[in-house]
Amino acid sequence: MDREPLPAGEAVKLTRKRKILLGAFAFIVGILWVACNHLEWRGGGIPKMVWRPSAPDIDKLRKQRADDSKVVPAKISKEDVNATKISPVGFRGVNGDGVYEDEIILTSWPEQGPPVLWRKLIGGGHSSFAMAGNLAFTIEQQENNEVVVAFSTQTGRAQWSFEYSAKFEEYFGGIGPRSTPAWDEGRLYSLGAKGHLHCLDANTGKLIWGKNLMTENKAEIPYWGVSASPFIYKNTVILTPGGENDDAIVALDKESGKKVWSALNGVQTYSTPVLLELLGKEQLLVSLKDKVVAINPNDGTLLWSHPWKIFMNNNNIAQPTRLAEDVVLISAGYGTGAEAFQIVSKDNAMSTESLWKSKSLKTKFSSPVLWKGHLYGLNDNRLVCLDAKNGSLKWRGDKFGYGQIIAASGHLIVLGDDGDLALVEMNPDQFVQKAKFKALKGGRTWNYPALSQGLLFVRNSYEMVCYDLRAK
Repeated sequence: MDREPLPAGEAVKLTRKRKILLGAFAFIVGILWVACNHLEWRGGGIPKMVWRPSAPDIDKLRKQRADDSKVVPAKISKEDVNATKISPVGFRGVNGDGVYEDEIILTSWPEQGPPVLWRKLIGGGHSSFAMAGNLAFTIEQQENNEVVVAFSTQTGRAQWSFEYSAKFEEYFGGIGPRSTPAWDEGRLYSLGAKGHLHCLDANTGKLIWGKNLMTENKAEIPYWGVSASPFIYKNTVILTPGGENDDAIVALDKESGKKVWSALNGVQTYSTPVLLELLGKEQLLVSLKDKVVAINPNDGTLLWSHPWKIFMNNNNIAQPTRLAEDVVLISAGYGTGAEAFQIVSKDNAMSTESLWKSKSLKTKFSSPVLWKGHLYGLNDNRLVCLDAKNGSLKWRGDKFGYGQIIAASGHLIVLGDDGDLALVEMNPDQFVQKAKFKALKGGRTWNYPALSQGLLFVRNSYEMVCYDLRAK
């Protein structure tokens, strides 16, 4: 039975309703698309809505470097990598503790920030910089390749690059390498997010040797990617791939890449090994799943082990901190907090005894720094100061997101996760912020800042900037 046609007026109204419904549907779909593509995890429990997701602009990056290469030929003199007069800088500084004691920096910043020496685009990833002489080294992601790059500290121009096929990606942290290269005696040791280890000539970027201990040990890549940086000790490069055949910690000959020794069993975490002098001995502290261990860095002999359980996903990221000749601090996020314990030597054996615990120093991505008997660090996303003797809270400062901190000239340099850079006094009596400004564009910033010769290097997955902090 045929329907009677609608009156003209009713037909127009129906058409309008359909258009409105279709428009509303398209609007909702558009909002959902924008939301899904502009939500980004910044370290907290809830994703953050961002206008521009964190990512490099590879086309502009390649054009910029091509233009730079035309202006200055990619030639390096011996002086560029001569570190005999200048201490080479690795992850978290010369001593790996985040404190740049020899750096005298400008501590009075203009409102817009200290002078910019240069600003350049960069590839993806959370790597920091290692410096030697007049070169700064880092690792970046360019599409399907990880790329090790050497930049001039004076101009920011790429002097050489070494790339290989590797791409690591996960939802929470994004794409790209996580660790920081290590420089030693004219060689650069670089570790990618999937475990690719390369020893390169620091002058030219030429490959000397390479291997993947994750593959050799049949170990699984951590959920957030291989993040611990290589550690150089005497004639070896020490890594923590994890393994169950007495090979969780491995020392390789730094010239040939051949195994010198291996030790212990366990799953690797995200924390870089740190060398501390404790009870008059050099001890290399390494984090493995559910524990922190100290080994003799000469042969891997176990000195002591301390249980360290992180509440979620084996997420130990922060490095241990030496509080005294026999006291160590460990800390983590995810509701865990901090613990100080004493190392006790008795009958030619070492053990540990807990001294205090605190929920006021829940470090997640960053490691605390010790300065004149006080600890400064990010308790989740808020800067705090604690008494190192008993863990009592001295003050709570501002929120900086899940960023990173280093220290120089009695001040903290705080790089927030949104690219803000702040200067804070290391004053145990009160929180004193002397400056804060937008240092980096391009979104999520989890990369550690680095200092060398009064120059501050910061980067994220979009750009890198060198700020001139040389005191006049």
